[in-house]
Amino acid sequence: MGDEAAKNIVEPAYLCDEKKKDGYVHVIVSAKGLKTSRSLKGMKIIRKAENAVVNSTFDERSMEVTITGLDKGSLKGKCYQLKIKKLPHDIVKDKSYMEVEDDRVVLYLNKKEKESWYPELESGLETEEDEGETENP
Repeated sequence: MGDEAAKNIVEPAYLCDEKKKDGYVHVIVSAKGLKTSRSLKGMKIIRKAENAVVNSTFDERSMEVTITGLDKGSLKGKCYQLKIKKLPHDIVKDKSYMEVEDDRVVLYLNKKEKESWYPELESGLETEEDEGETENP
Protein backbone atom coordinates (compact mmCIF):
# COMPACT_ATOMS: atom_id res chain seq x y z
CA MET A 1 0.00 0.00 0.00
CA GLY A 2 1.49 3.34 -1.03
CA ASP A 3 1.63 6.53 1.01
CA GLU A 4 -1.35 7.98 -0.91
CA ALA A 5 -3.54 4.97 -0.06
CA ALA A 6 -2.45 5.12 3.59
CA LYS A 7 -3.64 8.74 3.81
CA ASN A 8 -7.13 7.71 2.68
CA ILE A 9 -7.68 5.35 5.62
CA VAL A 10 -10.51 6.63 7.80
CA GLU A 11 -11.58 5.37 11.22
CA PRO A 12 -15.31 4.66 10.87
CA ALA A 13 -18.01 5.44 13.39
CA TYR A 14 -18.95 2.44 15.52
CA LEU A 15 -21.04 1.45 18.50
CA CYS A 16 -21.03 -1.50 20.86
CA ASP A 17 -23.70 -3.54 22.57
CA GLU A 18 -23.81 -6.81 24.49
CA LYS A 19 -27.57 -7.32 24.64
CA LYS A 20 -28.21 -8.73 21.15
CA LYS A 21 -26.61 -12.17 21.55
CA ASP A 22 -25.83 -13.79 24.92
CA GLY A 23 -22.11 -14.26 25.55
CA TYR A 24 -21.11 -11.81 22.82
CA VAL A 25 -20.34 -8.13 22.47
CA HIS A 26 -21.24 -6.86 19.06
CA VAL A 27 -19.48 -3.95 17.43
CA ILE A 28 -21.42 -2.25 14.63
CA VAL A 29 -19.06 -0.48 12.22
CA SER A 30 -20.50 2.11 9.85
CA ALA A 31 -19.52 1.79 6.17
CA LYS A 32 -21.93 4.01 4.25
CA GLY A 33 -22.24 2.80 0.67
CA LEU A 34 -21.32 -0.83 1.43
CA LYS A 35 -23.53 -3.11 -0.66
CA THR A 36 -24.07 -6.82 -0.15
CA SER A 37 -25.42 -9.77 -2.09
CA ARG A 38 -26.95 -12.93 -0.69
CA SER A 39 -26.08 -16.52 -1.46
CA LEU A 40 -27.28 -19.80 -0.05
CA LYS A 41 -24.71 -22.01 1.69
CA GLY A 42 -26.38 -25.19 2.80
CA MET A 43 -29.43 -24.06 4.76
CA LYS A 44 -27.96 -20.67 5.66
CA ILE A 45 -28.14 -17.38 3.75
CA ILE A 46 -24.71 -15.77 3.57
CA ARG A 47 -24.21 -12.07 2.81
CA LYS A 48 -21.06 -11.04 0.96
CA ALA A 49 -19.73 -7.59 0.19
CA GLU A 50 -20.32 -6.63 -3.46
CA ASN A 51 -18.35 -3.40 -3.74
CA ALA A 52 -15.61 -3.82 -1.13
CA VAL A 53 -13.16 -6.26 0.40
CA VAL A 54 -13.88 -6.74 4.11
CA ASN A 55 -11.33 -8.37 6.41
CA SER A 56 -11.33 -8.86 10.15
CA THR A 57 -8.83 -10.24 12.64
CA PHE A 58 -9.37 -11.12 16.26
CA ASP A 59 -6.90 -11.64 19.10
CA GLU A 60 -7.50 -12.27 22.81
CA ARG A 61 -7.50 -8.55 23.66
CA SER A 62 -7.67 -6.79 20.28
CA MET A 63 -9.54 -6.74 16.99
CA GLU A 64 -9.35 -5.07 13.61
CA VAL A 65 -11.67 -4.64 10.65
CA THR A 66 -10.76 -3.15 7.27
CA ILE A 67 -13.27 -2.25 4.54
CA THR A 68 -11.58 -1.40 1.25
CA GLY A 69 -13.70 -0.10 -1.63
CA LEU A 70 -13.32 -1.71 -5.04
CA ASP A 71 -12.53 0.14 -8.29
CA LYS A 72 -16.10 1.29 -8.94
CA GLY A 73 -19.15 2.40 -7.02
CA SER A 74 -19.72 4.56 -3.96
CA LEU A 75 -16.79 3.09 -1.98
CA LYS A 76 -14.21 3.63 -4.76
CA GLY A 77 -10.97 4.95 -3.25
CA LYS A 78 -12.25 4.62 0.33
CA CYS A 79 -10.73 2.53 3.08
CA TYR A 80 -12.27 2.26 6.53
CA GLN A 81 -10.19 0.71 9.29
CA LEU A 82 -11.06 0.21 12.94
CA LYS A 83 -8.27 -1.09 15.15
CA ILE A 84 -9.19 -1.81 18.74
CA LYS A 85 -5.84 -2.31 20.40
CA LYS A 86 -7.05 -3.07 23.92
CA LEU A 87 -10.41 -4.69 24.61
CA PRO A 88 -11.60 -4.35 28.23
CA HIS A 89 -11.65 -8.17 28.67
CA ASP A 90 -10.48 -11.29 26.84
CA ILE A 91 -12.37 -12.76 23.91
CA VAL A 92 -12.31 -16.22 22.35
CA LYS A 93 -10.85 -15.32 18.97
CA ASP A 94 -11.81 -18.63 17.28
CA LYS A 95 -15.49 -18.12 18.17
CA SER A 96 -15.59 -14.43 17.22
CA TYR A 97 -16.83 -13.57 13.74
CA MET A 98 -18.21 -10.86 11.47
CA GLU A 99 -21.30 -10.38 9.34
CA VAL A 100 -21.50 -7.98 6.40
CA GLU A 101 -24.70 -5.96 5.91
CA ASP A 102 -25.65 -3.01 3.72
CA ASP A 103 -23.89 0.13 5.03
CA ARG A 104 -22.26 -1.67 7.96
CA VAL A 105 -20.22 -4.58 9.30
CA VAL A 106 -21.18 -6.29 12.56
CA LEU A 107 -18.44 -7.97 14.58
CA TYR A 108 -19.42 -10.55 17.19
CA LEU A 109 -16.80 -10.79 19.95
CA ASN A 110 -17.20 -13.97 21.98
CA LYS A 111 -16.58 -13.05 25.63
CA LYS A 112 -14.20 -15.42 27.43
CA GLU A 113 -15.81 -14.61 30.79
CA LYS A 114 -19.55 -14.02 31.03
CA GLU A 115 -19.32 -10.78 33.06
CA SER A 116 -20.69 -7.53 31.64
CA TRP A 117 -18.39 -5.17 29.75
CA TYR A 118 -20.29 -2.09 30.96
CA PRO A 119 -19.28 0.65 31.86
CA GLU A 120 -16.23 0.12 29.61
CA LEU A 121 -18.44 -0.06 26.50
CA GLU A 122 -20.19 3.22 27.34
CA SER A 123 -16.90 5.13 27.33
CA GLY A 124 -15.83 3.60 23.99
CA LEU A 125 -13.09 1.16 23.13
CA GLU A 126 -9.43 2.13 23.00
CA THR A 127 -8.46 2.46 19.34
CA GLU A 128 -5.08 2.93 17.72
CA GLU A 129 -6.16 6.47 16.72
CA ASP A 130 -6.81 7.33 20.40
CA GLU A 131 -3.17 6.61 21.20
CA GLY A 132 -2.02 9.02 18.48
CA GLU A 133 -4.15 11.82 19.93
CA THR A 134 -2.29 11.75 23.24
CA GLU A 135 1.19 12.05 21.74
CA ASN A 136 2.87 15.40 21.21
CA PRO A 137 3.72 16.21 17.57
